[in-house]
Amino acid sequence: MPILVDTGAVELLRRRDRQAETLVLRHYPPIICTHVVGEFLFGQLHAKVSAAALREARVFLDSFEILRPGIDTAVIYGRLRAQLQTVGIQLPDPDYWIAAHALEGRMRLLSTDKDFENIPDLVLHYLPAK
Repeated sequence: MPILVDTGAVELLRRRDRQAETLVLRHYPPIICTHVVGEFLFGQLHAKVSAAALREARVFLDSFEILRPGIDTAVIYGRLRAQLQTVGIQLPDPDYWIAAHALEGRMRLLSTDKDFENIPDLVLHYLPAK
């Protein structure tokens, strides 16, 4: 079964982290969503990487299947956000979308973010950022 990879975990894969690579190989293929692409590229641009490094980042991202949100994703996003807000949990907006994709596709999520532990029914593989 495929695994959805969050932004921090994408960076671990880019750096050839052995633990991240092992999990991805066990749950192949790795998939990302447009929100992860946006966050990853924001990080590159915010760090003011060179044009060549930005091209390399784009090539790396293109090696993944990239999910785009549809109406079903949006319904799950809305439900999650409302459900968590009711119990006083506020996450960054992209995290709701990432979780919605994982739940919609019944995929595991590989992340460096413990906030995903607050998402009911989400199967999380947590790896601390290095």
